[in-house]
Amino acid sequence: MNFAVTADEMRAAFGLTGVVYCPHCTAPHRRLDARTAYLLSTIGLPDTEWFMSKTSPRADDHIDIPRWYSKWGTAPDECRNWLVLGMLADTTLGLDPDSGTVYALGDGPAHMTYSPLHRDVESLVYALTQFQNLQQALEEDDENREERVDALRARITAFDSLPFADEESQWHLILEEVIDGTW
Repeated sequence: MNFAVTADEMRAAFGLTGVVYCPHCTAPHRRLDARTAYLLSTIGLPDTEWFMSKTSPRADDHIDIPRWYSKWGTAPDECRNWLVLGMLADTTLGLDPDSGTVYALGDGPAHMTYSPLHRDVESLVYALTQFQNLQQALEEDDENREERVDALRARITAFDSLPFADEESQWHLILEEVIDGTW
C-alpha cells in the first residue's frame, strides 16, 4: 500500500524514538480497516511534546473512548466503538474504526463533544509530518513565518479539507500560535 507519508519520512521528521508503531491487532473489539491498521503498524504515529501517541503495552491503559472518559461521565452512544489515537496539544483525538474518521474530542457542559478533524489516519499523519517539518524549518530560519504557515495550511487543505473546515479546530489554533511565535 502507498501512503502520502513513508516510514522514512516519519523517521526523518520525528527521529527513531519519536515514532510509535501500533501492533496490527485483529481482535474483534479492536477492529480497524486493513489500510489504517497497516499504516499504524508500518508508518506509525509520532510521539512528541505536542502530539502524544496513545499507544501503550500496558493492559490497564484504556484506548477505547467509553473507558477513557468513564471517570468524567459517559461517552455518547455513537462513540462507543471509537479508539483514542493520542493528544494533539490539549485535545484528545479519537478514531471511528467504522468510518476511519479522526475526531477532536472535548468536554461539553453535559457530555463529551466531538467534531471531525481528519478524514482518516493517513491525513492526520500527513498533517503532523508536514507540521513537524515546518517547525524544524522555522528553527533554522524564522523569516516569512506567516507565509510559510499559509503554505502549510494550503498543502494540508489540498490533501484533506477537514482540518481547517471548522474555524475553531485545533489546527487553526495551533497555526495561529505558530504565527504569533508561541510555538
